This record gives sequence, C-alpha cells and structure tokens, in this order.
Amino acid sequence: MEKPRILQILSMYHPNGEKILQQNAEVIRTDQYDIACLCELVKNVQGIVLRAPAKVTKKIIDAGPNLKVISGAGVGLDNIDVEYATTKGIPVLHAPAVNKTSTAEHAVMLILALAKSVLPFHEQLKNGHYDARISILSREVKGKKVGLIGFGNIAQEVAKILKMGFEMDVTAWVRTYKSEKHQLAHQMGIHIHTNIEEVFKDSDFISIHLPLTDETRMLIDQKLLSIMKPSAYLINTARGAIIHQEDLYNALKNGKIRGAGLDVFDPEPPDQHLPLLRLPNVIVTPHVAGTTVESNQIMASTVAENVLKILQGKPSQYIANPEVLKNETSIGE
Repeated sequence: MEKPRILQILSMYHPNGEKILQQNAEVIRTDQYDIACLCELVKNVQGIVLRAPAKVTKKIIDAGPNLKVISGAGVGLDNIDVEYATTKGIPVLHAPAVNKTSTAEHAVMLILALAKSVLPFHEQLKNGHYDARISILSREVKGKKVGLIGFGNIAQEVAKILKMGFEMDVTAWVRTYKSEKHQLAHQMGIHIHTNIEEVFKDSDFISIHLPLTDETRMLIDQKLLSIMKPSAYLINTARGAIIHQEDLYNALKNGKIRGAGLDVFDPEPPDQHLPLLRLPNVIVTPHVAGTTVESNQIMASTVAENVLKILQGKPSQYIANPEVLKNETSIGE
C-alpha cells in the first residue's frame, strides 16, 4: 500500500512526532513558509502539519487538490483558515488540552514572580545591590483576587492550583452561561461571572485564557485596562492579539496597573525594539508556556497519530470542524 504524502512545515514540537510521521508516510519537510513556496509543495500531498508562524490560507488550500487533512503542530488554530477548510470538506486537527498543565503552571509562575518581585530582586542583587531587600516590596498571594478570562481546560487548571494551593479568591469570566461550567466552578469553589468589566475592576490579578477569534481580537483594550486596580497585574499566556499592546504599554508606563507577565505577542516574534519589552514592570517569555519537554512529546505524538488516522480512514481525536466527517465513510479512500 502506497504511503500518504504529508507536508511538514517547520519542526514539530518533539522528534517523536516526526518519527511517527516518517515511519508511516512520505514526509516533505520545509522550513520555508512563504505562500508561493507552500502553494508549490502542497500540490501532491494529502496532509499538512504546520507550526506557527507558518500559515495555511485559502490560497494554499486551493493549491492542494488532494488535501484530506490539515493539522496544527500544537494547540492553536489561528494560523489555519478553518472556515475555508470546512467548506472544502477538509478536517482540521490540533491537540488541545494536552499542554494544559504546562501552560497553567507557567501562568501561575508569572503570577508568583510578579507578586514576589523576582525580576527586580534578581537584577539588583546581580549588580551588587543587596539593600534592594529593603527598598523593593513583595506581596503574598493568599486571599488575593484572581480573574480568569475564559474557563477552558487551561483556566480550570490554573483555578485549581490557585484555589487549592494558594487559597486565592478565583473568579472566571465566561462569555455565555453554560450550566456545566457553572456546576464545575461551584464544585471547585470558584465564582463564574458574565460581566467582564466587573472581573477587571475587582481583581488583583487578571490571567488571559481565550482562543484568538474575531470576537476576542483586541478584547483587552484601554477601556478594560483603565478600570483595573493600580495595584493589579495582567498575565497573558493565550495569544498576543487578544490584548491591544499599545494600550497595555501606556497603562504600564503610566502606572495605571502595577505590572504584567507576557508569554505571547502580536506579531511573533516581537520586534526587539518593542517598547513593551523595555519596561521594568514587565516579565516576558518567548511563547513557551505550553512547550515543556513533557507536553511537547505528548503534543507531537498526538498530532502525528491523529493525522495518520484521518488518512487511513480511522476515527481521530481533536477535530476542530467535526461536521466535515458527518457524511464521510472513509476519508482515506
């Protein structure tokens, strides 16, 4: 039986995933992701696996007449035109939830690092200023209010750690009322709120846990930032474009909020001269919250196995547009 051909754009998050693909498919690997290059490479493949910042657009999908599956290498789908792929009957895969522990731990780490003034202490002591222990303040997190923007898998993990581990007062904002999430929140001892302004106004820490969509793009802007407490912190381990970066910069520079912990930016990688990166009250990491050794291995293996299942006409997990399979008996045919 002839092996399927898969276009792999950039490396996967762990070599195990690449090994699985190479053992079961003819893999065409490229580190070039300009549209012209991808339109040429996609002509004779059945599947695509890609990692941001590469994108699969309408034009690329149209250039692949034999495409049967597209998969992100990890969790996010904002670099794939899912809507257009759906109109073409192409399943779009990813690996949600598998990195929830890693991302949640990273968000909690940023909360603690900000509260404990880890970065200022670190810099001052390296420069011989031991007396910084007197001039720089740190704070306890116990009893402080945390507002989680979103209540999916990662936010739920963050809520569990902060509520059970640090006895923090946790509220999660959701866009629409869903009884199952309210029930889960009640079981966890946290609050659910549908008024985002109230959450921003009352919280000591705001942590973003939303997918990037047309609805969430630039959701966090000057209006919301202006009602935060001057002593509050903002944490983002979701997607950079959910926050209006210039508005955030102004809020931080002018002392409207105390600080921020950012793992994501818009665009990525951020310009090295981005003013936001130069502020002393900001901790930044290069979009690594969900990419620990453990999560990378699970994520890459899951993606590879699910892509192959689709091409073999077998049931697969984590299909972002499952409606495309409703009338299909075997996509691998």
